[in-house]
Amino acid sequence: MKYSFKIILRLILKKPVLSIINFTGFTIGILASLLIYLWVYDQSTFEKFHSDYNRIYRVLTLSKQGEDIIKSAASYQPIAETIKKDYPQIEAATYLYGSSEDSPLQFENGKKIEARKFYTNTDFFKIFNGFKFLEGNAENAFKHKSNIVLSEEVARKLFGNSSALGKKIVSDKYSENIYTVSAVLKIPRNTHIDFGYLLSEDNLSMYHTTNSWKDSYWIRTYIKLSANAEIDNLFLNRISNHVSRYSNKTDKLLFQPISEIHLHSDYRTNMLDNNISNYKYVVIFSGLALLILIMVILNFTILSTVSYSEQAKEIGIQKVNGAKRHSLLLQFMMNSFLQTFVAAFFAIGLAFVMLPKFNQLTGQQLQINLSIQLLTYLCMLIVFTAIAAGLYPSIYLSKLNPVQILKAKNYNGGNIGLMNLLIVIQFAIAIFSISVSGVFMKQFHFITTKDLGINHSNMLVVPTGLWYDSNSFKNELLQNPNILSASASTYAPMYGGFRSSFVIDNKGVKDSIQAVILHVDDEFAKNYELKLTKGEFLNMNYSAYWEEIKKKSDDHTFSFPVVINESAEKLLGFDNPIGQRIGNNEIVGVVKDFHFKSLHHKIEPLVLMNSPENIMTMNIRVSNHKRKESIAFIRDTYKKHREGREFSFQFFDDLLEAEYRNENHLKNTTKAFTILSIIISILGMLGIVGFVVRQKTKEIGIRKANGAKTYEIIQMLNFKFLKWVIIAFILACPIAWYVMNIWLQNFAYKTELNWWIFALSGIIAIGIAILTVTWQSWRAAKRNPVESLRYE
Repeated sequence: MKYSFKIILRLILKKPVLSIINFTGFTIGILASLLIYLWVYDQSTFEKFHSDYNRIYRVLTLSKQGEDIIKSAASYQPIAETIKKDYPQIEAATYLYGSSEDSPLQFENGKKIEARKFYTNTDFFKIFNGFKFLEGNAENAFKHKSNIVLSEEVARKLFGNSSALGKKIVSDKYSENIYTVSAVLKIPRNTHIDFGYLLSEDNLSMYHTTNSWKDSYWIRTYIKLSANAEIDNLFLNRISNHVSRYSNKTDKLLFQPISEIHLHSDYRTNMLDNNISNYKYVVIFSGLALLILIMVILNFTILSTVSYSEQAKEIGIQKVNGAKRHSLLLQFMMNSFLQTFVAAFFAIGLAFVMLPKFNQLTGQQLQINLSIQLLTYLCMLIVFTAIAAGLYPSIYLSKLNPVQILKAKNYNGGNIGLMNLLIVIQFAIAIFSISVSGVFMKQFHFITTKDLGINHSNMLVVPTGLWYDSNSFKNELLQNPNILSASASTYAPMYGGFRSSFVIDNKGVKDSIQAVILHVDDEFAKNYELKLTKGEFLNMNYSAYWEEIKKKSDDHTFSFPVVINESAEKLLGFDNPIGQRIGNNEIVGVVKDFHFKSLHHKIEPLVLMNSPENIMTMNIRVSNHKRKESIAFIRDTYKKHREGREFSFQFFDDLLEAEYRNENHLKNTTKAFTILSIIISILGMLGIVGFVVRQKTKEIGIRKANGAKTYEIIQMLNFKFLKWVIIAFILACPIAWYVMNIWLQNFAYKTELNWWIFALSGIIAIGIAILTVTWQSWRAAKRNPVESLRYE
């Protein structure tokens, strides 16, 4: 064993260039695999901090909207209570009833903060037992109606590092309510649930109780099965029509394991659904790491075989002197394990150094904890890489015939075919990576620069919740010459709006349609520069609004003016929509379709209407000049209208960028892995070209002696390798096109898969190959032919 170890060290030191190439490749491969493992493992841990996560499900609904069947996480408040009562296999059931905007909280005379409020029941703590109680406990959380449960973040904002338990806080959104803090919860990062504070369902108003089967948009329902229960077809058939047994709704119920919400939510989500990603990103990232590892393994396999082949006589002598095949095989495998182990050691050190940058690329907060899982993965990775890389050289070289080796003057091991295969595979992977990265960048550029049908340049989005005071706030803002325009709405036209059903009557035929409602004021179209195609935009003041509300109470002849988009116009099918009714609303105008959600979604039918109770955001266009002064003015004006409240704002462009956060991280990470694949390809090519040049030293010397020019030598060697790179290009392009075509299906609006992206990838790969081969060939061609002929 000691003798074999000395031989391994001597062989490694004797071929420093090949050893450095192999070691560098191993380090890159293990580093990439380790970082991706950390990311994939983190993605797989969502919701698993709850002790019984495999028994927890989110209730989904299937609803018919016209000819479409829509899956949604939106639910109804009574579902939790009724399914727990009707189905004994359900141990606990809860819900989260959210709101469309944050609510104020204040401790004594301290600063007011805004936080997102949810109503729930006591089963919440039985189901979600992974939320750690920093203060208080589950038993006393909702002991009294006036109890409030704070998130750690909200508690720190209100009380700093002081205890929050038992302290009274005030919320004065609609009327003044005083709550007593009964608990503080820590919300982990790896969950889709996020809240500022929780209140008992006993605080829900009579309106929400009597209309409980009507409201669903802001409600999420969860169940926990009994220990031995399961959701099988029999259970699904029984519970599917549960909603229709209690209401006139026809929604069907489905159940999604809570651990699948993060990566497998194939339905519409809204602001209640946080940290939603896609399993396809896990597949892409894992695939990239695997491709890098394959390249590294192939590099070592071929280059090790080449290295040992050049020392074939030493192997032959060892065999003649009695070395058994199994001892040689062990020697070669030890070489693979030694280099892999040392590379893994360096890769772990580099991982600590590179992790902050990797977190920046992926947008995560990963940490390296030397847990049992991580150490097990590293051991498996080292063993797999070492065996996969060393198996072929070990078997092939240990079975060589010593007589043939010793008779051969220059033994090449018959590895030319394998080297050509390595070139094809490595450059195919590199071309694939370059193509994929190119498509990612092109699609990201497309979605971030596409005309959305609105002008969002220099637009500030300020959450206000001012309702009826929005006009006075807006008018005061417009006194500043640096405020170019302003308008109020529910949200910025990026988050969509509320989905609702409308009854229509088209030539005596009644029907029901689904459309998105966005509440806006009369300046919205002007502010965002919407294009009106028919009629006029909204022109409704508050007194007119209340007159119509009064009619609603008296004789149901009320009518609100609304503006629809072209998609809604097409769905309605009216010859002329102006003057027609959609529900209890009269259509007064039609605007050209514009994007009010990310480009993942198609433009849906939209209804723009004015409702003061739903005005919660101010959209303010500021001048390019004196931005800081303009923002300071907006802040000061806001404080006049909402004294003591927190002021916050975002530019519309930042909101837009956040919508494509996953795509941006994917683009950046793919670019990094593409660079790694190119580096590994260059390293492999350097090793192979060096071997071929050494094999052809005598031939090059003869050609030079016979008058061959340097460029002819370079041309000869380039042609030998470039044909394999071209084959790699032919193989990689269809695969890259197929994979990218599937990925682009995630977008309703996408870029074209132009031929030039793949052609450019091939040109880059060929350019890399030419530079690598030319450099090695030039060095060989410039040698004195006399020295070349003495080589052998």
